[in-house]
Amino acid sequence: MNYNANLKPDERAALKLRGIYEQYGYQKYRMGRFEEYSLYASNKDFLAGDKVITFTDLDGRLLALKPDVTLSIIKNTKATRESSEKLYYIENIYRESKESHTFKEISQLGLEFLGDVDLYGVVEVISLAAATLGAVSDRYILELSHMRFTLELLNSLPVSEPVKHKILKHIRNKNADGIRKTCEPAGVCEESLDRLCKIPFLYGRVDETLKEASKLIISQPMQDAIDQIHTIYRALEDCGCAQNVQTDFSIVNDIDYYNGVIFKGYIEKLARSVLAGGQYDSGMKKFGKDLDAIGFALYLNELSMLVEDNVKTDVDALILYQQNTELSDVIKAVSALKAEGLRVRAEKSIPRGLRFQKMYRIEGGKWMEVEKC
Repeated sequence: MNYNANLKPDERAALKLRGIYEQYGYQKYRMGRFEEYSLYASNKDFLAGDKVITFTDLDGRLLALKPDVTLSIIKNTKATRESSEKLYYIENIYRESKESHTFKEISQLGLEFLGDVDLYGVVEVISLAAATLGAVSDRYILELSHMRFTLELLNSLPVSEPVKHKILKHIRNKNADGIRKTCEPAGVCEESLDRLCKIPFLYGRVDETLKEASKLIISQPMQDAIDQIHTIYRALEDCGCAQNVQTDFSIVNDIDYYNGVIFKGYIEKLARSVLAGGQYDSGMKKFGKDLDAIGFALYLNELSMLVEDNVKTDVDALILYQQNTELSDVIKAVSALKAEGLRVRAEKSIPRGLRFQKMYRIEGGKWMEVEKC
């Protein structure tokens, strides 16, 4: 009997991925439910939202229910360039729901590599991101981008930081009209504006997209960004996990934390991304740590929205017995069916809403299968 088949999609993924991560030397990271609020107050740009649940501890400190795991890992890491840390976690975080505008407890699975992260380390993490999506469904897409490509264009413009952030938001939303309306009053020349408006539409098959992206290059760092994505993609081919990988330069993260390759993952039938990650060396420097870092998070709560192809059951066998049935007869029936590898539940009547495959009734010291009503 395969008990894993009866787990929810997020439970199956978490169980399978723990083994995969540990094969690559990643160790489970455990953290407390609370963190000092100052950690999040000074790094709000890194968070998905600016709302945090806070309370005052008995010693007077202002604490928060953690809305993020990566910040705590950055703060507490013991990694050095001589001794890297490879961590994974399965934790609950607390964030505002965009739909209900209430706080929700969200289950998140993630992986982080901190220390001296070379090109192999980047490829390893991205390949594990692909394996993570593959553990959920074989119908997924992993999209790669590079922060340096877009930032080089932005830094060439005579605009303020707030305007840069607005442009990034429009790129992220694939809003060329918004880019134009933001740039024109700021005095951006038509040539630069034309390049910016093309970025949101640089997506699709890797080789084809990189060829189009190369037409927008204005500096060596932009060429380096394209070359790095190309190298990573070829390495993923060698790993056998490039078949579902694409490129999308409209993927941009916070410029104060992310600096290199970034990526997002999607599962068929789900509208929003279920995985996000990238290199955040700049984030490490904000904490005064001269270290490289790359990681990703899988949003397990999004997987709960997957519609299963077949209806799962709560138990395989339901045994019905009467009030005067001998206790030993119930135990024998349960034990015999469990020995066959079945999940068994014994009741005097059928519980409301219980899903089961077979039903048995005990009569005269014997149990026999009966048709479901």
